[in-house]
Amino acid sequence: MHTGPQFTSTQPSTPGGGGGRATPLLIGGIAFAAVFLLIVGGTIGYLVLRGNGGDPASGGTTPATDPSSASASASATPTGEVEEERCWQPETMERAGDNPSGKLRGGGLQFIPPAVYDQRQTPRGVAYVNDAQGAYAQVEDGWYSGMFVGAVEWQPGIEYPGNEVASEKIVACYFAASIWGDTEGRTLDDQVTEPVTIAGLPGYRTTATVNFAKAPMEKTSATSLTVIVLDTPQGPSVFMLETAVGVAEHEEAAAEALESLTGVA
Repeated sequence: MHTGPQFTSTQPSTPGGGGGRATPLLIGGIAFAAVFLLIVGGTIGYLVLRGNGGDPASGGTTPATDPSSASASASATPTGEVEEERCWQPETMERAGDNPSGKLRGGGLQFIPPAVYDQRQTPRGVAYVNDAQGAYAQVEDGWYSGMFVGAVEWQPGIEYPGNEVASEKIVACYFAASIWGDTEGRTLDDQVTEPVTIAGLPGYRTTATVNFAKAPMEKTSATSLTVIVLDTPQGPSVFMLETAVGVAEHEEAAAEALESLTGVA
């Protein structure tokens, strides 16, 4: 896995030289401009205070910077009127529930973290995911294997493309994220997407290998990615493995974690 978290002013110009008395025409123009500004300024002030659809009796509406207002607006915007972001992520990672005893839960999925994956961290660099819980195991100084579960969350106003595309996009965005430390010349190879059913839940799995042309690690020179997006009663949910290739203990533990994957009761 990646290394740790990546956790002159301009003076106003002065008026040009030269004096002289203002002509009556100039004075009249200034007076007209002042009256015009008062009228327009009062109208604009009324519109700003009233807001778009606000209650005049309340003196205004919720500011546009209020997250709940922005979220509601984005969700209500028809598809096609929102510009789709590349590798969209929610602003904050929010938890929808607690972990069951001995398991990690995210979205509608849960799994048993292997003993060697003894570190807990909210995953980084993951697009389209919320409510995530991750477990990590050190490969060597500054490099880790990881696994996590979470809810799939799509950009508000953009139609969810389905589990197959979601699994592929999560892999592509993870590969493109700035999380790979001092590695150089990475490539995404051997990508395969296929339908799966796990613990009775249908979905899609995308696997791929991230190879590095140059890397500071001694025990590995590649990372295996597995992203599984499944339909659950709580909505589309994801299980992801990021495993250092050639580290047998982590590869075996990843297989055990996958075997323990179930839906949330």
